[in-house]
Amino acid sequence: MSGRRLGRPADTDSTDTRDRIVVCARECFAAEGFEGTTNKHIASNAGISTTALYHYFPSKAEMYVAVCESISVDLAEVFERAKKTDLLLERRLTALFAEIGALGVNAPSIVGFIAGISAVVQKHPEVSQGTDAIGADFRRKLVDLIDSSEQSEMVLQGASVNGFADLVGSVLAGLGRMSARGEQQRHRDAGDAFLRLIRASLHA
Repeated sequence: MSGRRLGRPADTDSTDTRDRIVVCARECFAAEGFEGTTNKHIASNAGISTTALYHYFPSKAEMYVAVCESISVDLAEVFERAKKTDLLLERRLTALFAEIGALGVNAPSIVGFIAGISAVVQKHPEVSQGTDAIGADFRRKLVDLIDSSEQSEMVLQGASVNGFADLVGSVLAGLGRMSARGEQQRHRDAGDAFLRLIRASLHA
């Protein structure tokens, strides 16, 4: 007997199909919200039948969690690139803000999805498995980026690493909402203003 799940589509590369579904689901959730998105719409965008969709994801909530997991992978790469730019915290933050800004331009559905998470989880706690994980992972990587930097004490000026990480995370969340609304210039101006304050602290 084959290990293939009964009734599973005879797809020679099911991983590609699953990944395509996740991307389409992310785009739909970002544009229409959780409640406005239908499985039929996601299946149509992914080029498969609704019946085939259920073989990969039995519920819309499971798709939402899968999108959270995929975004966590994307954000991990963003943090890794920002961390590798320099040892100095100010330069790492500059790189991180640039990476997040580029994400808003090149993959707006990621930013739009993240911006809508808080509203979704309040009405649909069944997706909290994914939303809690993405939030915890984001904060952990942000703390690591700060804590492993040089000259971090000059930027923090007595503030705790965790407190500063929460501040930066809140700023990035606000910038993400601007980007999701298409307010790219406002996003750039606000990010630049925050980084100017960071740089000023180094020369105070």
